[in-house]
Amino acid sequence: MTAERYVKEVGKLLKCRASKKKEVKRQLLAEINRAAANGEPLEDVLGRMGIPWDYANRYNDNFDKAERKAAKRERALKIWGIVLLVLAVLTAVVYWNLPKWSDISESSVFSEERVKAQAEEIIRLYSDNEFEAVTGYMNEEMKQVLNAATLQYTKSQMKEDFGELLAFGNMYASEAKQSGARYAMVQVSVSYSEMSVTYTITFDEEMKLAGFFVK
Repeated sequence: MTAERYVKEVGKLLKCRASKKKEVKRQLLAEINRAAANGEPLEDVLGRMGIPWDYANRYNDNFDKAERKAAKRERALKIWGIVLLVLAVLTAVVYWNLPKWSDISESSVFSEERVKAQAEEIIRLYSDNEFEAVTGYMNEEMKQVLNAATLQYTKSQMKEDFGELLAFGNMYASEAKQSGARYAMVQVSVSYSEMSVTYTITFDEEMKLAGFFVK
């Protein structure tokens, strides 16, 4: 074991404030170096001092109550500082990943008219069972989740057949910023002859379909 390593191990075991610990370590290293400079082998010097645990405890036994109390308070503050730092990082990560919504009319990326028109086109294709055409609008990530067969199957599992498309309700469009990317989302209720369906459609910055939800 080197002198520096021995001093470091002792420092870890000292029950005192950081400033006091620094002072003890400085004095200990100086004592070891003096003995070595006088020709005493390092192994003998460290052997005479004892294992780090024993050496540190000789100091710990002599620290007064005030020093011990101050050391505990310092450690507590350090722990809370680490906890608060971790919480701050986690909060920043959560905030970064949560979507931040804004009015799409103020968007510098999306055209509200185009977003609504493309959403209507996709809904009409889906209503006419043109599932392959719907998948043509999807981005690559979306295609890994949905395909024409999946769209057809999920639509067939609805409680009722939609029937004829009658009318679109008001379209609500907004922009979301999430993890550094921007998305446009449209929600609209569509009336069919047999039922009403609410669509939630999401586009990425390339106006590719990134989300398609029907209920």
